[in-house]
Amino acid sequence: MSTREERRRAVRVYIMTLGVLAPYRGLGIGTKLLDHVLDLSSKQTNISEIYLHVQTNNEDAISFYKKFGFEITETIQNYYTNITPPDCYVVTKYIGQSQIKK
Repeated sequence: MSTREERRRAVRVYIMTLGVLAPYRGLGIGTKLLDHVLDLSSKQTNISEIYLHVQTNNEDAISFYKKFGFEITETIQNYYTNITPPDCYVVTKYIGQSQIKK
C-alpha cells in the first residue's frame, strides 16, 4: 500500500478530555484510562496516531503524556479563550504499523 493510501485510510484518535481530580492523582487512575485508550487503539490496524491538546503551562500533564511516548508536535497560539495562558501544545503518539508523520 502506498503512503498516500495509508494516509487516506488512517484514523486519528482525539482525546478530548482526560482528567483526574487532584485528591485522586497519583493513584494510577489516569494511567489506567490512558492505557485503555492505547490498548484499544493498538488493536486497530487503521489508527495511525492519538493526539490531544495540553495547555502550555500544564507541566504535569505534559510530563505524564511524555511517559507514554507522546511528543509535542505543534504549538497553537490563542487556542483557549477563557484561560491563561491561552496557548496549547498538540501532543501526539504515533502508533500502528505505518507510523505516518506529517
